[in-house]
Amino acid sequence: MNHSEGSFVKVSEKYEAPAHVDLRNRDYCRWVEFLRESDGWNRQHIEDYQLEQVRQAVKFAYENTRGYKALYDKFGVSPDTIQTIDDLRKLPFIEKQMIRDNLEDFSANIDGRYYVTTGGSTGVPCGMYRDQKSFAKELASKAHQYYRVGWKEGDRQFVLRGLQIATGDRMELVPDFNELRCSTYHFTSESMEIYRQRALTYEPEWIRCYPSSGYVFARFLKETNRSFPKIKGILCASEHLYDFQKKLFSEIFDARVFCHYGHYEMAVLAGFCEYEDTYHVLPQYGYAELIGEDGKPVVEPGHIGEIVGTSFIMKATPFVRYKTQDLAVLKGFGCSSCGRPYQIWERIEGRLQELIVTGKGRYVSTSMLNMHDDFYDHIKYFQFYQKEQGKVVLRFVPKQTCNRQVVEDMKRALLLKMGADVELTMESVGEIALTKRGKHRLLVQEMENEYNDLSLGFALRL
Repeated sequence: MNHSEGSFVKVSEKYEAPAHVDLRNRDYCRWVEFLRESDGWNRQHIEDYQLEQVRQAVKFAYENTRGYKALYDKFGVSPDTIQTIDDLRKLPFIEKQMIRDNLEDFSANIDGRYYVTTGGSTGVPCGMYRDQKSFAKELASKAHQYYRVGWKEGDRQFVLRGLQIATGDRMELVPDFNELRCSTYHFTSESMEIYRQRALTYEPEWIRCYPSSGYVFARFLKETNRSFPKIKGILCASEHLYDFQKKLFSEIFDARVFCHYGHYEMAVLAGFCEYEDTYHVLPQYGYAELIGEDGKPVVEPGHIGEIVGTSFIMKATPFVRYKTQDLAVLKGFGCSSCGRPYQIWERIEGRLQELIVTGKGRYVSTSMLNMHDDFYDHIKYFQFYQKEQGKVVLRFVPKQTCNRQVVEDMKRALLLKMGADVELTMESVGEIALTKRGKHRLLVQEMENEYNDLSLGFALRL
C-alpha cells in the first residue's frame, strides 16, 4: 500500500498514533467487510459473481467510452456477447500502447477522476484515470490479503521504499499509517545503521519493502552481525521475490515473508497464501487469465502465460482483457492448504528487478525510479543502461511533444532520485530492442554486481 499522503512528524518526536487513516474511509471499510464475508465462497459462488462482474465491466466500458465501443463494434461483439465466462475470450485484447495513445477514448468521464501513470515498471509508461472510491477498494483488497498473515491497520511498520525524505536522517514517522519510513535512495552502510538504531526503539511489527531493498538491508545486517527487533513478518511488493532473497529474509528476521502481485491498472491482484508461498488470485477484484504464446488460455499446471486482467473496480479508465506484459506460472485451481477455491499461481516470472550501482556503491532499484504523474507522457519507451559504476544512460524513444526542456526536466527529476553520485546521460533513440519473450528490459547492465545471484541472472535473461 503505497500512500503518498499523510501527516508527518520527525521520528524523534513522541506521538500517539491515531486510528489508521484508511479506517476513516467509508468505502475502504465497506469493501473490507465485503471481502471478509465473501472469503468463504465456494467455487460456484465465485464463478457466478465473476460472470456478473465481467458482464458489468464490459457493459460499462462499451456504454461509457468511445474507444471500447468502436473496438467492439469493429470486432462484431457487444455486452450481449458475454453469456458465459468463456465468451470473454471473444473480446479483443487491450494493450498498454492502446491506452497510452488513446487515453481519452478509453476513459469514462466520471466525477472525481484524476490522472496517474503506471510509472513505467516495464519500460512502457501508461497514463490513466482513477477515482478515490476505486482506490479505496484497491487498498482494502491489499489489506484483506495481509490479514491472512496477521497484519492489521495500525500495526507498527518499518518501511524501506524509494521515498524522497527531506529530514537529516532520511527518516520520517507517519502517524496516519503508523509507519517509520526510511529512504532507500540513501542506502549506505552509515544510513542503514541509523535506520537500524531507530528501529530498536520503534520496535516495528512488520517490515514493508521492495524485495531488492530489503535484501540489501538484510545483507548489511548479516555482514555486520547487527541485530534487529523481532518482527511478525515482511510484506514485499512491486518486484518479483526471488528464492535467494526469501531465504536470507527468513535467516535474518526469522519471520514470515509475504508477497503480492498488483499493478496501477488495478485489474488483477494476487497474494501469498497464509500457509504456502503461492499466489492466490483475488476473485472479487478482477478476472485473471493466463494466455500462452499461442494465444490460448493456460490450463496445464506448470505452464507459463501472460497475465491478462479485467478489472471489477476501475471505472474512470476501464481495463477489459488488458495485457499486463507480466508472466505467471499456473499451479492450478483451489488450494489444499487454506481451502480457498481460487486460481493459484506457482510464481510470477515478470517484474524484473534490477539494481543501478551509484558512484559511491549505493544500490538504487529501478522500481524506485517510477514516476506516477505525467513524467513519462512525452516518451514512448525507455531503458536504463549501465556499463560502469556511477554512470547511467537513459535511452528513450521520444514522442513529437518531447523537446529539449522536457529532456532536461526528466534528467533533473531522475537525478534527484538517483543521487549526486550518478552521472546520467540522456540518449534519444529510434527504437529499443525487446527480449526474446517480447518484454521491455528496464535495465541493461554490463558490469559485475556484488548483489547478483544465479537466480537473478536467470531472470534477467527473460
